[in-house]
Amino acid sequence: MRAINGRPFTAIDLCSGPGGVTTGYKAAGIRVLAALDIDNDARATYTANHPEVKLLADDLLKLDPSTLLQETGLEPGELDILTACVPCQTFSSLAREMFARDPRNKLVLRIARVVAVVQPRAVVIENVPALRQNRRFKLLVCRLREYGYGIWHDIVDAADFGVPQRRRRLVLIAIHGASDDNVPQLVPRNPRLRGFRRRRTVRDALRLARRGRCEDSLARPRTDYPVLVARRIRSIPVNGGSRSSLDDDLELECHSRIKQGGAASSYGRMKYDDVAPTLTTRCVTPACGRFLHPRANRAITLREAACLQTFPLGYVFKGGTMAVQSQIGNAVPPRLSRAIAVIVSDALAKRGDRIREPSRTSARAPVAGSRVPRR
Repeated sequence: MRAINGRPFTAIDLCSGPGGVTTGYKAAGIRVLAALDIDNDARATYTANHPEVKLLADDLLKLDPSTLLQETGLEPGELDILTACVPCQTFSSLAREMFARDPRNKLVLRIARVVAVVQPRAVVIENVPALRQNRRFKLLVCRLREYGYGIWHDIVDAADFGVPQRRRRLVLIAIHGASDDNVPQLVPRNPRLRGFRRRRTVRDALRLARRGRCEDSLARPRTDYPVLVARRIRSIPVNGGSRSSLDDDLELECHSRIKQGGAASSYGRMKYDDVAPTLTTRCVTPACGRFLHPRANRAITLREAACLQTFPLGYVFKGGTMAVQSQIGNAVPPRLSRAIAVIVSDALAKRGDRIREPSRTSARAPVAGSRVPRR
């Protein structure tokens, strides 16, 4: 990976979760200086895998952005990449009404405040597709333009970049001082991403998971299903079968009312030679999606789920089963973040090795005449 005069590109990972973004960035040669997350289990996982990164246990809503500069020893304008993947539950199509008044909705605009102070050369945001239609996202885009950033954003599928999973996500890339036309695009046809084009399947991920250590607790399959659940699982045809094959005595009452959508995939099996469905925070629970092993009469294991998210085989996860499957389901796939890192760092390298001078007036004014977002 190209760097500036031998200095690796630098990044800060906000709402880092278990470290999916950091893992991908490091694989692309980027040095992650600091990360931030409020979840205890996610932070424990992050530290176990990235002990060299300064990890802050702060709430982004309450964080003084200047803390990021103090902790990293940077001046405004010296950071290369600021990445923010704020919690997506409040914006998902399944929960927008439920979370309408959730304070986490404010996190999107909080990103603008951090950008105003830190003044990174590039900004990367990943979230659920529904955020694109949210007024807060549109306002964030306007703020970034005011600060002098060229912007590209679109809905992408992680499966197009070698992730063995159908995972549609909104990705925004912003480059300071660039026109929109010169901002790199995360699209399969991008010549810098030729190495990411091979489509990987469930079979590839499960084969990798089998190579793990026998003492890996995350690789242990669940076998203690209730009798009726076990019968239900055994009745699902192998390699892509669904609960539509269940006899009436095995079908849940709620199943008869659900004909389509994510919930309709409950008790479904994955297909070996296809990508997996989108992994959720209940990705090892048979009743919560198409999360059954293609052939074995069980749900996928936590390790298999991590491999489907493209975490390295030896990646350590901390916490109980519920905490770990939540971390895995919420994470940005490392392979997707690596693809983003490749094109962003390449764009920064082409723009030259000059680091922008810190603002002479105030860290609150990243561009002359620009309006600083309010707290």
